[in-house]
Amino acid sequence: MTHPDGQRMPMKVEPWPGGRWYRDLGDGNGHFWGHVQAIKRPTLLEITGPLFMSLPGCLECAVPAERGGRGTLIKFHHTALGLIQEDHREGVGKGWTHIHARVRARAEGNRSRFSVVGVGERHVSSV
Repeated sequence: MTHPDGQRMPMKVEPWPGGRWYRDLGDGNGHFWGHVQAIKRPTLLEITGPLFMSLPGCLECAVPAERGGRGTLIKFHHTALGLIQEDHREGVGKGWTHIHARVRARAEGNRSRFSVVGVGERHVSSV
């Protein structure tokens, strides 16, 4: 994964309940993004934690997938609770849009394995 500015973001997920999602910078360095709250292969992945925020808050991402006649539709829901500064509020949409574009490009690049219908609408909200 890459940051919108092109900086590498080597992310790792441990795909089991309680597993970590983190940015691995090597030599024991990195950034914790969250824990796998729920996983139901192949239809759901939920992660909860601070994600990209360094301020007090709890964020949850739910990524449900639906198999259809033409392929799989991936939906994305992001909810945040806590101290959310305006620059984070503005930047989060850009960041998720970048990540969604990368996911789509990767899936479309593997058309022999996947049938891409599209990425569902992005829901970003804060409470």
